[in-house]
Amino acid sequence: MRATDMRRTTAESRKRSVNRELVELAALFFATGIADLFVSTLSNNRVGPALLFALGGLFIVSAALRHRWSHRPQRAGRATEPADATEWRLRATVRDVPGSLAALTATLAAHRYDIAAMQVLAVPDGAVDEFLLRTPGGTTAADIAEAARSGGGGNVWVVRADVHELVDLPTRMLAIAGQAAAPGADLAQLIGTLLGPSCTVQRKPGRRVREERLAGTTMLLHGRVGELIEADRPALPFTSAEFARAQALVRVYRESAAQPGADGDRQLQSRLG
Repeated sequence: MRATDMRRTTAESRKRSVNRELVELAALFFATGIADLFVSTLSNNRVGPALLFALGGLFIVSAALRHRWSHRPQRAGRATEPADATEWRLRATVRDVPGSLAALTATLAAHRYDIAAMQVLAVPDGAVDEFLLRTPGGTTAADIAEAARSGGGGNVWVVRADVHELVDLPTRMLAIAGQAAAPGADLAQLIGTLLGPSCTVQRKPGRRVREERLAGTTMLLHGRVGELIEADRPALPFTSAEFARAQALVRVYRESAAQPGADGDRQLQSRLG
């Protein structure tokens, strides 16, 4: 920058500073004049001094009340669920790109659907998000499905959930595995507990399949020798993760049954370890 330009810039800045100071000084004179006029008017009035004292006291009391209100102790309130809240199980497929899950959960939150638990299952064409929801009373499966689709979910399935499904999944798995290792365990009942109340489990004695298999809403598993266990859930297809859990449960049951003289707790500990 040349010296001439620098001098010009400095002169303009000095002019703006002087103008600002003149405006501030004028505002000060105006404020002083208004205050003097106000005080003079009240002083000529018999009730003027009393009014000034009253205004001062009012401002002091207001400041004290405001300070007390802002520093009041917060009561520890406990959030309560609506008495008519219902539980639902939602499963939706989303694209495996950043932000897909966030968009879906934001849409559910906008509809006041509380996510009690969730899990994400990887599939070849994306990801399957499964939620356990608490919703306000009057919410229908169609309402939840529409909200999930508007949030980017595809292949949406919605079924009623059991309150026991809200238990932490690893905790529930360990509890079921412990029951499977106990003498006299009912494998079909345990598989039904594992897969949810909407699942139907049947024993088919005398029938065998070469391999255990999963086909949509049907799952075939080996039970005891000469026994086939068929699990069916028309309202919601099984996932590969659920199939793997059921197979692991069957293995715990069969290995425990093969050692009837061993201590049940020791067997379970060795399998989990």
